[in-house]
Amino acid sequence: MLPFSYALRNLWRRRARTVITLLGVALISMLVVLMGGFAQGLSGTVRDSAARDVMILTGISGEHDMVRSVITRGHAEAAAAGVPHAAVVGGRRAVSLELHIATRKGDRIGLLRGVTDGAYLVHDRITVIEGREPRADGELMVGRLAASRMGLEDAELAVGKLFVLEGIEWTITGRFAAPGTVLEAEIWGRLDDIALATRRTDVSCVAIRVEDVGDMGKVALWVNRNGVAYEIAGVPEAKMFETLQKALDPIATLAWLMALLVLVGGVFACANTMFAAVLARTREVGTLRALGYGPFAVGLSLLTEALLLGLLGGLLGFWIAGLFGEVPLKFPMGAFYLDLSPTIRLAGLASALLAGFIGGIVPALRAVRMPLPDALGGKL
Repeated sequence: MLPFSYALRNLWRRRARTVITLLGVALISMLVVLMGGFAQGLSGTVRDSAARDVMILTGISGEHDMVRSVITRGHAEAAAAGVPHAAVVGGRRAVSLELHIATRKGDRIGLLRGVTDGAYLVHDRITVIEGREPRADGELMVGRLAASRMGLEDAELAVGKLFVLEGIEWTITGRFAAPGTVLEAEIWGRLDDIALATRRTDVSCVAIRVEDVGDMGKVALWVNRNGVAYEIAGVPEAKMFETLQKALDPIATLAWLMALLVLVGGVFACANTMFAAVLARTREVGTLRALGYGPFAVGLSLLTEALLLGLLGGLLGFWIAGLFGEVPLKFPMGAFYLDLSPTIRLAGLASALLAGFIGGIVPALRAVRMPLPDALGGKL
């Protein structure tokens, strides 16, 4: 067998070609990781936003888009007071009247939510990470991705800053996190303040956290019996986000398809480069075989070179892709981070190794099948 150092020396001897191939494989690995991270991040954010123990009461029209849903304030308050099986936390029912608004600052669109104190009991994944929640007139609390959703700098929505929205100057009193959910892209204020600023006398929905997941059916039955009187319809939050996820699935599938196309293109590019390298070393291959190295040994050495390039390129692409891990991306329902989990990163590394293997196996077979006299004569 040819020593491993022989493959390493060959990579160093052809530095320009090695660097070009290395960068090409790194590009494959990086794009596969980023496309996979985009698909997983988008799907995961929507999937993880749903709580299985939360029921959403919307307008009777059955409109499940919270921005378009309308319930009169009186009906919403009556439904919130009468709905059974709501969880009780610290002596308070986990029921929240909410107003969802697609707000605008110039050509920048944000997601504004007016809430009552019950919202923090219903949406228990909300964690205030800086400052405090709104308690007085003209105060807002922003999610850590709210600035990205509106295309603003984080400093513009920093705690203590004044921010003009809906024609009113607000004070940012806090920042919150809700990792892996669409909530992080929202701006929260007190329900009465948001209703006054947007000149709304109604609400968008009533959110209820039930005592036990098994009580969801009982709440749904209550809604069916009283829905006409209160002009409401009920939908589990999990079902609502499941519908949204199905609408976004084609985008995630397209991202995976693009990753596959990148991989296929990279395989051909790697094979072309390696094939050119083998053809340029025809006499060298023939000499090795004349010295007694068998076709398998020569082919394995050539394949080792390709796999080394795949491994090094994959690690480089792996590292570059990691630099994009904290870059937020926005979509209509919110914003999310790329999901650069170990599984996705390993998929990028595996794709680089696959490109190296497939790209190297074809020229390796071509080299070992070449008749020895032709190889020694330098014939292609």
